[in-house]
Amino acid sequence: KSMKLASGTGICLVLVTFKVVAFTAACTPNARIMESAKTPEPAASAERPQKNAFETDLDAMRTADFQYIFVFRRKDGAELDKDDKKFINAQKPLEVNRVRLSDDGRAVIFGSNFRLPPESLDNLIERYQFEDYSKSELPEPATNSVSNQNQ
Repeated sequence: KSMKLASGTGICLVLVTFKVVAFTAACTPNARIMESAKTPEPAASAERPQKNAFETDLDAMRTADFQYIFVFRRKDGAELDKDDKKFINAQKPLEVNRVRLSDDGRAVIFGSNFRLPPESLDNLIERYQFEDYSKSELPEPATNSVSNQNQ
């Protein structure tokens, strides 16, 4: 009787082992199908030129929707030194919303939604190369002059 029990248990054990092995084999992915599903790298990303840091900074100013975007560089093309930065900060009016040092320290970008005072802009243009990336010319603000029509 113990012999029959042992052989029955052995058969059950073999069957369970067989089922586990068969189940495991059935659950693994088919290598041929997996290889066919791999997609090559998109060629478009290799063809798209990368923007340099200055273009990226300029785009960030445009994305921020500034009405006026001005770039100042030294006329000799050199990196802005501490005296240049001090002068630019002294001339930068409060109307400037964002300032970004760009192009490896060779340019400073102003982003503003307000016109710069002419004297500040003139002082900066006199000393630095000036680039204007502002939106197209905006209309002058309307004046609130009241005319007396009861005369």
